[in-house]
Amino acid sequence: MSSGASRLTESVPTASIEKLASELVSDPSQAGIDSAEPVLYRMAAWLEARALHPTFLTDHERNKVALVAKCEGRTRGPSICLNACLDTAPFGDANSWSFSPTDGSIVANRLRGRGSADSKVGASIIAHVADFITQGRLLEAGVIHLLFDADEHTGQFGGVRSFIEHISPAPQAVVLAYPGNEKLVVGARGFFRARISVFGTAAHSGATTRRGINAIDKLAALISMLRDAPLPDASDEFPLGPVASITEIHGGRGFSQIPDKATCNIDIRITPTFDASTARRWLDELVVRLDAKVPSPTKTTIEFDQSWPAYAVDKNSDLVRSFLDAGQDAFNKPILPEICGPSNIGNLLSTFGIPTICGLGVSYENLHGADESSDVTSIPASFYSYLTGTLNFLSRH
Repeated sequence: MSSGASRLTESVPTASIEKLASELVSDPSQAGIDSAEPVLYRMAAWLEARALHPTFLTDHERNKVALVAKCEGRTRGPSICLNACLDTAPFGDANSWSFSPTDGSIVANRLRGRGSADSKVGASIIAHVADFITQGRLLEAGVIHLLFDADEHTGQFGGVRSFIEHISPAPQAVVLAYPGNEKLVVGARGFFRARISVFGTAAHSGATTRRGINAIDKLAALISMLRDAPLPDASDEFPLGPVASITEIHGGRGFSQIPDKATCNIDIRITPTFDASTARRWLDELVVRLDAKVPSPTKTTIEFDQSWPAYAVDKNSDLVRSFLDAGQDAFNKPILPEICGPSNIGNLLSTFGIPTICGLGVSYENLHGADESSDVTSIPASFYSYLTGTLNFLSRH
């Protein structure tokens, strides 16, 4: 039996998808480094030329953080949002690339450059899906929102936050155009993030007496305790257990002073049974043990940063079944719904009661690394999975 993608090969606008994706890759949009406006304006021009009437979304400081558009059916009905990010991870060491991070060319069926996998090719695909549906008048009832987030890789998620604030009523589901087609992501661990400060007593590093208390030594003790502290295993209800990681360290200055303060960032991946409040208690208890083991004049402090809950979408829901059936047909292989370790905006959207899934996208190599690329031969299958999954969901819901 042929796959859905092979049956649609002639009607899938593959060349146009490749062209737009290539142009998007050529616009550098490294999160926190480059302005996102060039890539936003490029996508806006493409949508406007196809009468999809895009609108820019801004954050509270009036920075452009996203672009939205929509196509509407002939009658009122359910709604869904197709989302892809237009900002990217940083390039890293340019010398580690064998081609330019903004190459955008297609060589041996590989689209090359930063964002070719995550997620400018996905942005091009869902834009073409919306255009295909609009031009073919395929949507009987309902609304398809397009959200192109330009503040995703910063970790601020300004685009989706602005979307939730400005779009009413909120969509009944969100699908992220993430790369990869080995699994359909239907949930993720959440996170609890905090900054821990430990204290010591400053002194001259060359002193023979009054050596002080080295805050970096105390921080090292904390890191050792964190590494050895037990965390619960996965459960039958949620297949991944929590994990704690130190992700940033600061302390001391120069050479001649024993530091009296050192800080670290901690990221704790949380689950439904090891949630934010449980993570905070676990961390509080660890800090109490640290201060007893390595006493200093000032107690260790914990400054909360932010937390998103773990989430999981029912694997038997219309949303999951619609896209899983479409994806398996398109890629002509079995695909399982899975919960993943890294978080995504689905964690945030779950707090608004909006179910979110990720994929199915193109095959790729070197995500966020040097020589990032995607396989353009997987574009038709990805296009078909988003097209059919979207229409199936809206017709079932």
